[in-house]
Amino acid sequence: MLKMTSNSKIKQVIEEGLCIGCGLCASVFPNQVQMQLAPSGHLRPVESTSLSSEQNIHLQSFCPGFVHSGMPSDKISNLENLDPTWGPIEKIVRAHSNDAKIRHKAATGGGLTAISLYLLESGQVDGVLQVAGGGLKAYFGHSQLSQTSKDIVNSSSSIYASTSPLENLLKVLDTGINIALVAKPCDISAVRLLGKKDQRIDRQIKALLTPICGGFFPPFAMENFLESVGAKEGDVESVSYRGEGCPGPTIIRFKNGETVSKTYLDFWGTDSSQWYLPWRCRICPDGSGEAADIVSGDTWPNCEPTLEMMENDLGTNVVIGRTSTGADIINAAIKSNYLSLEGDAKPSDLDYWQPHLVRKKIAANARYAGMRAAGQTGLSTIDLRADDLNKRMDKSDYRSELEGTTHRIKIGKHRDDFTYESV
Repeated sequence: MLKMTSNSKIKQVIEEGLCIGCGLCASVFPNQVQMQLAPSGHLRPVESTSLSSEQNIHLQSFCPGFVHSGMPSDKISNLENLDPTWGPIEKIVRAHSNDAKIRHKAATGGGLTAISLYLLESGQVDGVLQVAGGGLKAYFGHSQLSQTSKDIVNSSSSIYASTSPLENLLKVLDTGINIALVAKPCDISAVRLLGKKDQRIDRQIKALLTPICGGFFPPFAMENFLESVGAKEGDVESVSYRGEGCPGPTIIRFKNGETVSKTYLDFWGTDSSQWYLPWRCRICPDGSGEAADIVSGDTWPNCEPTLEMMENDLGTNVVIGRTSTGADIINAAIKSNYLSLEGDAKPSDLDYWQPHLVRKKIAANARYAGMRAAGQTGLSTIDLRADDLNKRMDKSDYRSELEGTTHRIKIGKHRDDFTYESV
């Protein structure tokens, strides 16, 4: 059995490998918690003053290192739209930005960028809280409040690196403005849960937007990638992970003006099961953003683009409205010519486009049992139908997932400082 080295709930989450660095704890407890660069290279919360028992209880109610939530039942207008695998879906289409330049610049087809622009330019929000490139390290991201269309477009495309998108959330809400929030599914879950106690979430965040997410590169993997192209971290000015095509190249820009360009497959590889990911990403119960109003994702078969696709695909998103608010926004963005509709889609199409997420949803309960067997608290889920999904596993597969998770924890694969060279 593993033993925790501290009574701090924040330290516990980090030690169990379940901190994703979202920064919401630092936003909720700004006088006691700050986001800092940890020795592992990740952005992690540090307590300058210990949280009280009451504060730790509050933390555990929203932190994605303790709990991951789907859509609260009071946000679902029609239970008939609750897909057993993919959750609430009121509208699902294939679409892309109606602006060819944005479609090309964005990570896939510019779906979330187009919707963000619609919300800002129609006056429904005063700004969009999103992730932009750069931060404590050149290849990190940082939280940005975009209040102009130019800022939104400049911040389009994906950031596959450590980022704290929620670090300034409550500070922004304190100003009284209305916003849209674009963040990862685990971040959106945390905000949705916080909204059960903080009424500003529902009152001032007019839309929660998320990409379908498979995870991001841990620092050691990114540093290895930079070394593989002959780059030293200190020489890097910026990294563009995707965009300028679908998915577009990974471009490393150096301070001396030189650049190195690699394909998406050079960066990630051709087998999603072999991706380098933080532990929390590997055991995530929901990369499909069930707590969001709107979700947008890739539409490649098996979520793995071929070289031919990368040369010829102009970029098309699956765009999902999970709430009536989300569906209304999608319809209005299409009607207002921000989104260009390519056709309808159905929930089962997601099985074809995102099969790895299906496997993770089904295996979640077994993996969390394996975490508890290793002496950890384990992750819990709310409104994600984890028990029902677990029934799709036979006893042999369940046992294999449980024991495999326990073994990985015991050899340290859950740790922030783990590298595959350390085994």
